[in-house]
Amino acid sequence: MTRRSAAAFVLVLALVGPARAATPASSLKITYWAHGLSGSPTTWTLRCGPAAGTHPAPRLSCRTLTSHAADLGPATRACTLLPTRTSARATIKGTWAGRRVERAYRIGCPGWRDLRIVLTGK
Repeated sequence: MTRRSAAAFVLVLALVGPARAATPASSLKITYWAHGLSGSPTTWTLRCGPAAGTHPAPRLSCRTLTSHAADLGPATRACTLLPTRTSARATIKGTWAGRRVERAYRIGCPGWRDLRIVLTGK
């Protein structure tokens, strides 16, 4: 390696290292009730950057969350569907992009369709 290429390599490391360290960690706990509150829940962990955890589709879920991060915040519209004990439900709790997340979802309500893979694993 020449001196010039070694210097360029060190410069790249100096620029990439801080950028990677500045990226906030994302760690979520997803709980899914396929048959509503009358059934047993399934719980997964999901970490992004890199995608990992017990979630059945971590890479796709991380990409989906990146595209639909607004669905992790407070619901912008109220759900007009009446809940039943057997309506599928899910919760997401944890940290996304350095921000605290705690939100509940019901099938057919805002956020469910966009985050379906994250919430149901399918």
